[in-house]
Amino acid sequence: MTFMLGLIAFAVDIGYIANARTEIQRATDAAAYAAAGALVNGTAGATTEGQAYLTANKVGGKSINTSNATFEYGFWDLNTRVFTVTNNSPNAVRVTANQNQTPLFFGKVLNAQTFNIQSKSIATYQPRDIGLVLDYSGSMCYDSQFRNINLLGQTAIEANLLQIWQQLGSPRYGTMNWTPVAYGSTNTSNTAVKNQFGLNSVSYPCPGGSWDEFIDYVQTDNDVQAAGYRCKYGMMTMLSYVLEKRCGYSDTPFLYATSEQPLTALKDAVDVFLAFLSDHSTDDRVSLSIYSFSDGTAKLEQTLTKVYATVSSLCRSKQAGHYTGGTNISAGMTKARIDLQNNARVGAKKMIVLMTDGVVNLPTGNTTLDKAAVINEANTCASAKIPVVTIALGAYADTALMQQVADITGGAAFIVPGGQPIAQVQAQLEAVFSQVAADRPLKLVQ
Repeated sequence: MTFMLGLIAFAVDIGYIANARTEIQRATDAAAYAAAGALVNGTAGATTEGQAYLTANKVGGKSINTSNATFEYGFWDLNTRVFTVTNNSPNAVRVTANQNQTPLFFGKVLNAQTFNIQSKSIATYQPRDIGLVLDYSGSMCYDSQFRNINLLGQTAIEANLLQIWQQLGSPRYGTMNWTPVAYGSTNTSNTAVKNQFGLNSVSYPCPGGSWDEFIDYVQTDNDVQAAGYRCKYGMMTMLSYVLEKRCGYSDTPFLYATSEQPLTALKDAVDVFLAFLSDHSTDDRVSLSIYSFSDGTAKLEQTLTKVYATVSSLCRSKQAGHYTGGTNISAGMTKARIDLQNNARVGAKKMIVLMTDGVVNLPTGNTTLDKAAVINEANTCASAKIPVVTIALGAYADTALMQQVADITGGAAFIVPGGQPIAQVQAQLEAVFSQVAADRPLKLVQ
């Protein structure tokens, strides 16, 4: 009987020790996850967060004393699977904890009163390979045009047009100054207008368009009339004409350097996104696809890279309607997906960030068919386990379609409403891109 009782006591304590080891491992795992997730706020904040999770997971019915735990920050090498302690932009945390002198139930029968246990866990950000798919259709400069007076107000649009003119060096052609000057009527000949403003002796300054087309625009365009500038000629109406009728790079190869909106707000938001990745050493790579291309599809501007400055430069060097004015969302998604499938790293989290400000109208020109193409591509992304985060920008964006794409792929959908001052649009875009940048997947690696 004594021997049997000894065996039972031994078994109970062995089971208790095994359970305690499981519990302390769970505690350090939870602490490492929490600390890694909070690293964006610095190591001090990460430690505080990790300690909260450590003590919340009890071992043997008791909380681990934080003085018995060590939080070390460093770099986890995905390839070598080695953790190196460093405070220089760490991407991982190692948590070590021990609980000593834990009493046994029957240990004194075997001359053992207590036992000691220790656990170690390492958690890191899972690196991401991210495909940026951005809308560079002609509508990405609508907020710089009179067509959006009812949404933004005439004062805001004229202020933006003035800003663009000044960014171009405040050019003047003939006798036209900034403020439009009335002359003639809708029946006045183009020759008479050109003579009046000295345009007959001045070459039209852009590869695309003409003085005649500009004059026709001022005399007949309904948006110009709504702004009160019908038959009024000046650099304000000249820029309005260029932005509305000739915004592509082949026609006006200089608008990329100006603050045409909302494209410039998007460019600024992308820079915030890239700066976050750079500042926090996320080991993420980014590609850039824009739609639509001159063939009506899309173009992979940059394959996956960690040289974020290249991605930023490419974004900055393009203008609204850069290649063509259409909107081929499915083609942009396809370019990003194929690049991810061909070039993503083993172990990296693949994802697409898709932004649009309009309604799809390519590749067929039939809205129903073009939406179906987007849904088909979303299903292909889902099959490839590539979630798509969607950003619907402005009053004209197809928010329902973007929500559907996010739902199909397991991504998230964001809406930046239209009709807001551009400063608010920019702030909201930056907040969305910052959230996407900070929402990094975590992985327990040891």
